[in-house]
Amino acid sequence: MRRWRFGLLFCLIVGANWAQQFRSSISGSVLDQTGAAVPGADITATQVETSAKFTTKSTADGHYTITQIPPGTYRVIVDAPGFKHFTREGLQVNADQALQIDLKLELGAETEMVNVTEEAPMLDTADASSGEVISTHQVENMPLNGRSPLTLAELAPGVVSTSTASAVHPYDNGGESAWAMGGGSAQQNELLMDGSEDTRPGTGQVAYVPPVDATQQVLVQTFNVNAAYGHTGGGTINMITKSGTNDLHGSAYEFNEVSALGANTWLSNKGGLQKPVTRQNQYGLTFGGPVFLPRLYNGKDKLFWFFAFEGIKAATPDAITLTVPTAAERQGDFSALLRLGPQYQIYNPFMAVAQGTAVLRQPFANNMIPPGDLNPVAQAILKYVPLPNVAGALESNYIYSGASTDSFNNELGRLDYNLSDRQKVYFNFRHNFRLENRLNWFNNAATGRQNGRDNWGSTFDDVYTFTPTAVLDTRLNWTRYVDTLSFGAPNFNFAQLGLPASLAAASTHLSFPVISFGSTTYAGLGANAGTGIGGTPSTVGDVLPEDSYQIFSTLSKVASAHSLQMGVDLRSYRSGVINYGYSSGLFNFSTAWTNGPLSTAPGAPIGQELAAFLLGLPSSGQFDVPAEGSYRQNYYAVFLEDDWRVRANLTLNLGLRYDKDMPITERYNRNVNGFDFTATNPIQAAAQAAYARNPIPQLPVSQFTTPGGLTFPTPAVRNITNPSSHLFSPRVGFAWTPFGPSSKTVIRGGFGLFMFPLSILQGGSSPVIQSGFSQTTPLVATNNNFLTPYATLSNPFPTGLASPSPLGLATFVGQSVSFYNPYPLNPYSLRWNFSIQQQLAHNYLIEVDYEGNHGVHLQENQPLNYLPLRYLTTSPVRDQNLTNLLQGSVSNPFAGLLPGTSLNGSTVQRQQLLLPFPQYTGLTEVGVNDAGSYYEMGFIRFEKRYSNGFQFLAIYQHSRLEQRSIRLNPQTALIKMISPDDRPNHVVASGSYDVPVGHGRTFLANSPAAVNALLGGWVVNAIFTFTSGPPLSWGNVIYNGGPIDLNPANPDATFNTSVFDRASADQPNSFNVRTFPQYFNNLRADSLMNIDASLLKNFSVREKFRFQFRGEAFNLLNHPVYGGPILSPTSQSFGIVTGGQQNSPRAIQLGLRVTW
Repeated sequence: MRRWRFGLLFCLIVGANWAQQFRSSISGSVLDQTGAAVPGADITATQVETSAKFTTKSTADGHYTITQIPPGTYRVIVDAPGFKHFTREGLQVNADQALQIDLKLELGAETEMVNVTEEAPMLDTADASSGEVISTHQVENMPLNGRSPLTLAELAPGVVSTSTASAVHPYDNGGESAWAMGGGSAQQNELLMDGSEDTRPGTGQVAYVPPVDATQQVLVQTFNVNAAYGHTGGGTINMITKSGTNDLHGSAYEFNEVSALGANTWLSNKGGLQKPVTRQNQYGLTFGGPVFLPRLYNGKDKLFWFFAFEGIKAATPDAITLTVPTAAERQGDFSALLRLGPQYQIYNPFMAVAQGTAVLRQPFANNMIPPGDLNPVAQAILKYVPLPNVAGALESNYIYSGASTDSFNNELGRLDYNLSDRQKVYFNFRHNFRLENRLNWFNNAATGRQNGRDNWGSTFDDVYTFTPTAVLDTRLNWTRYVDTLSFGAPNFNFAQLGLPASLAAASTHLSFPVISFGSTTYAGLGANAGTGIGGTPSTVGDVLPEDSYQIFSTLSKVASAHSLQMGVDLRSYRSGVINYGYSSGLFNFSTAWTNGPLSTAPGAPIGQELAAFLLGLPSSGQFDVPAEGSYRQNYYAVFLEDDWRVRANLTLNLGLRYDKDMPITERYNRNVNGFDFTATNPIQAAAQAAYARNPIPQLPVSQFTTPGGLTFPTPAVRNITNPSSHLFSPRVGFAWTPFGPSSKTVIRGGFGLFMFPLSILQGGSSPVIQSGFSQTTPLVATNNNFLTPYATLSNPFPTGLASPSPLGLATFVGQSVSFYNPYPLNPYSLRWNFSIQQQLAHNYLIEVDYEGNHGVHLQENQPLNYLPLRYLTTSPVRDQNLTNLLQGSVSNPFAGLLPGTSLNGSTVQRQQLLLPFPQYTGLTEVGVNDAGSYYEMGFIRFEKRYSNGFQFLAIYQHSRLEQRSIRLNPQTALIKMISPDDRPNHVVASGSYDVPVGHGRTFLANSPAAVNALLGGWVVNAIFTFTSGPPLSWGNVIYNGGPIDLNPANPDATFNTSVFDRASADQPNSFNVRTFPQYFNNLRADSLMNIDASLLKNFSVREKFRFQFRGEAFNLLNHPVYGGPILSPTSQSFGIVTGGQQNSPRAIQLGLRVTW
């Protein structure tokens, strides 16, 4: 605690730095007409929108730097004795931009004036960063499917979406975060709003996204050599919000998706299916200006406010056809099924005898269950299931034609206060809430899924100027994100159905019990209604609250030609994990009780599972008493950065950063913290004695052991892991204009080490493992192979619920367990870039760039409980004899020692005893730091800055991403192969064109008002994207043929499978050592080609009001992207594309926007 307080005090007094910035700087030299330095000149930069002033003086050698200024348009004024008053207008400063502008003064009286109006150069002459600033014009005009400003990240080089082209709304946190940037994986990027962290610590996804009309710019960076940047596995996306200005301004808008104008999917058209009707309405408003209280306060030039609101209402068809019991079936009368054939006979589980290893049952007469055999709990549950609405049908007899609905509200408020020329502060408060309702097929407590996302946040920022060369920026930030998922009606007490009240008392989340009907079309109930028909049921919901807190500031100091920054960044994360599991019970019903006459007979297509339900005889199930988790982690970093302008045409970026992730703790020590490999498991003596009585030839008695067991935190040692490695990150870069400071060419390059975050829950290597704290009681349907019932719906757990685990070495023995790497290393990446920029004319730029990224100590999950290689085969043909041997049953030394587990029976498969940890069915170490990645990318970027009504950006990039994170066999080392995130070719082009017709334009400038209203004010915008498809993932194949080169066609055809020698292929068993690769560089899924376009019509009403009608088309050419083909060469469907359309068909949206 004392260390934390000291760090906080150091942060506040000395000045700390937020790992990423949104404020910018203007620097350069003040020169006379001969190029000599002008010392002591007064320089003032005034933000045009708010009149905020930022001042400095030139140093003895003429250098100046104005730091910590917000993005906007600036007027720079220079005054020096003996020189004319100098003004430069119209300098557009982007977010986090180091703008270098040399100011040339003319000799003369200070009363004389020199005015220069010129935009800033497009060249980046101050650093070696790589990225793109998405301008206000692009944010406001580009067609955005779902209207999330984050989707504009695709306009930057080195950024590739890992999802298909579909609508991405401000509440689609996963889709908005699915960017692979600069060689990193998706959801490993730093997502910011106004320079403050805007990332969920649990997932790496974005937390809050502002409305488009509240977004000023989007800054995208895939590489930044500045030591202020770190704690990211990829790039950085920074959303810059608008603020109030001296003029009252705002907007109001509404967009509607017109379903009738949209396209159907290709497969639906082929099948003659109509396009479903979708509805989406997106609306909002913004207001901003100076705070004005009549007769009390006039905030012009001082205090500004800004507010934005957005709402979304959407409805998507949720139609489905299900099978529900008929009125007769509810009474036990299944006689109608016999008309379909004798295979629909229902057999009586209460009239059964053993016959060998099978069970012989008698049929129910005329397929009618006696009323006395009907279970009262089942009858109570059936009251929540409606009768068929398709007359006369026994199957697929209930049609639901409702809709899924989405409701979303988004609010953002901001205050900016210029306290003085020395001090400026701002404060924002943000909130959004999404509620999704789906799958309420029966409109009652038994069905329906509700997903809520509630996000809050606030930022306070204070910039204080001590001297013209020393500025402190201090910022506080808080983000809270709560994700909830529930099924059916909340707080439904299932004891009212007749289930034991003791279960309801033990439940951590009361809801409708989960009823699952195997693989037939009977409708599931409870959480199973949220997963479709039959199939794997879902747990009844969860709550994931996440909080992040930060204190950060920047101390900037200018010393001659050096611009110095130093600082500390403190972050604290809190993540809650409340997964309810099956805390209202899971009950699976199959044909195991009602098929016959022998129990080995195949089950009927329908009828028998429902009969088992009516009889109250589940075949399996469980009841969970889950533990909650409350996880905490702290992080800090310190850094020093020196941007040194060595000469007028050369700037060096020199920096050093130190990062430290502190260990993760759980508030009440409810987590596994390791595995003791040297300990003797408590069951070893009894198991060894039993094994000695019945050993197997492959394993001598002396070698049979049960080593190891899980370990847990204690009050003295609470950490889930030991402290991670600490990391020093050097950075170096340069920007060189070889033909002089005024030339149009700049050569840049840099190198840096970047640490990945070890945030709570993040990625697939989560430390949240609560084995032993969460209890699961399995439903034991029978003790004699379904001869007689042991558990029923009325009494599903006759011996009660499982007792809490003793939390010793015996915890979860007999089951599959995992533990997090107790000695984690911080993953890091080595990154470098080299680029040449050439400004072709005043508003044109071309750039050629090369970048690399090598990931080190990346995490992967390592299986530890596997068969040693000596028991496996490398045979080029399937070895069925080995399969029979290893899967054969032998005497089980664990019999009676592990109740409630699959290892408690009298026999066990031979392979289980040959495992290094035979007392477990699986053992995995999570977060092992032995993976790596290798990325190289080159791109060409051509940009035409917006001027004269035209803006254009085009990027082509070619890249290769390989990874060393996959084992073909658990017994073998990681191998290097092409990454599933590899997209070798990527093209993106965007443009905006104001048609030059109408008043004030090139053509028809003096046309009558009616002609101007019809032909003037048109704007065309478009975004084109092409991305190579991802590599296809292959299963194991024994292949002895030649090279493979399959070429995809379309869903009506197959891949060209003739080049794959299917006669030389076989499907191996799990005991063949795999040599067949998982990915091939030349075997890929569909490429993505997409065009989004918009047509805008602007017209003005009076001077300040402008109306804009918008028509937007997404996936304009309706180009489909399909799923991958069947890749099993032994399948008759090998090479056939069976996956449906992965992207959205063409959608049309109309909108009206008013601005003032």
